[in-house]
Amino acid sequence: MSLVSSMLKVPKPAGSPAANWSSAGRLAAAATLVLGAAFPLASHLMVPPTDRPIDWLHWVADHPDLANLTKVFELLQMPFLFGTVLVYVLLSRQRSPRIAYAGGILLGCGFVGLSAVEGYETLAYALVQDGRFDSTALADVVIAQSSTPAIVMLLIFLPFAFFGLLTSAVALWRSGAVPRAAVLLIVAFLVVDVFLGPEGFGITPDWVSRVISFVGACWIASAVLLAGQAGPSSETQRQVSLGKQNRGVG
Repeated sequence: MSLVSSMLKVPKPAGSPAANWSSAGRLAAAATLVLGAAFPLASHLMVPPTDRPIDWLHWVADHPDLANLTKVFELLQMPFLFGTVLVYVLLSRQRSPRIAYAGGILLGCGFVGLSAVEGYETLAYALVQDGRFDSTALADVVIAQSSTPAIVMLLIFLPFAFFGLLTSAVALWRSGAVPRAAVLLIVAFLVVDVFLGPEGFGITPDWVSRVISFVGACWIASAVLLAGQAGPSSETQRQVSLGKQNRGVG
């Protein structure tokens, strides 16, 4: 029972880097985490499950307003996802700087690839809604992604995002700044999204992984907000004081 309880709580709330942030900084970080997960969740909940790419494109053509709204949400997620990378690094770099920065660089590169994917799909939405192009031919081109730029786009997105999330999860686990059960939700998101979702074995609907991600983001965001109530630890205060003294000497 004590193990479960320890997994659900922040191991060292007073030692969290967020305890030294301003109230506005903690609010901004929490909002960034939540919105970075909320936008893709909303987008995926609005899209009906489809078995074939051509069915998805037909839905985009038949429901342009709703389809465009889902794509707007997916585009709006991007600045908050990049912000999430920054929050992860800031929370974890104190205990594991190398792992934290490595995870941040990998995940940031992965999200650059995801930005390209969103642009690619935005163009596909516009073409299929134009009405002058054959949907079957468009589906073949859009889904194949066989051109050299498209392959590079996927190579930047998929491996960098996957290993970036894993590395960031390790850094967060070691940080003691967030509940470890919330960190496990990051890993659960990866497993469900990559292996169990429609792109994998097709066992779970696409939105399930987004729900897991949203719950984890809200949990970590709450830990960031609660860190302000704990206040900085004596060790953290000592490090800040020494830093100020060193700057004064310099």
